[in-house]
Amino acid sequence: MRTIAYRGWLALRAHFIKRRTRLALLNLTDDELRDIGITRGEARREVSKSFYWD
Repeated sequence: MRTIAYRGWLALRAHFIKRRTRLALLNLTDDELRDIGITRGEARREVSKSFYWD
């Protein structure tokens, strides 16, 4: 059984991983974004998602 503190740490870790990967989208070129199938606007919307958004 996992403790509340451990589950909290896992949630915080997941948040930072999501945040880091979302911010990485801002550094991609338009060609790279097109390669992964998203537009610059979609990348900006993804980056602006809140902590609670999956």
